[in-house]
Amino acid sequence: METNKENMEQQIAPDEPLPDGAVIDAEEATIEVEANDQEGAADEGVETESEELTVASLQAELDAQRQKADEHLNHLQRLQAEFNNYRRRMAQEKLQAAGRGKEDILSSLLPVLNNLRLALQHADQNPETVRQGVQMIWQQCEDFLRAQGVEVIPTVGHPFDPMQHEALSVAPATDETPANTVVAEVSPGYRLNGQLLRAAQVVVAQAEEPEAAAETPSKASAAAEQSSS
Repeated sequence: METNKENMEQQIAPDEPLPDGAVIDAEEATIEVEANDQEGAADEGVETESEELTVASLQAELDAQRQKADEHLNHLQRLQAEFNNYRRRMAQEKLQAAGRGKEDILSSLLPVLNNLRLALQHADQNPETVRQGVQMIWQQCEDFLRAQGVEVIPTVGHPFDPMQHEALSVAPATDETPANTVVAEVSPGYRLNGQLLRAAQVVVAQAEEPEAAAETPSKASAAAEQSSS
């Protein structure tokens, strides 16, 4: 403060003489310096207070954002736990459904097994009884497969289809069985719900090649010449 007063006095009292009638009031100059100092201190106080408000608002906003982040994390953890429980429940239900499916299949096969046992018990008594028992077992198997959505693939008399038939051998084509027609069935084929389960093994009619057909008369004539000689 004293330094300011001295500086003020130096500014007010220059080396050059003042004009006539000019008077320097030291008290007024001192009051003015003190007022300036008070204004500077007030400005510093306002700045400090504004800085404190800014820090407080930032801290409050940070706390709010941290709380939101904790809420989101808790929500995600709950969702993860619920998803894990759902996945375990679905896996358990799938196993239970598979088990029930096996039970149904085995229950349906038990009557077939009983008839087979009865047929074996009467094998030495009457061949006709055995035949009837085997016929009944075969019919039960067909009914069981049909109930499961299995259907037999048509073979004899139908055109050969490489997507459903497996040709084991060929036979000469005739007027009744043209080329590329199934003439015999070796093993039946099945479809499950429209999808191939097992291809049918068949014999397919095949037309003779022209060269082979042309060679046949020549061979016949050659054999006739040999026999005449």
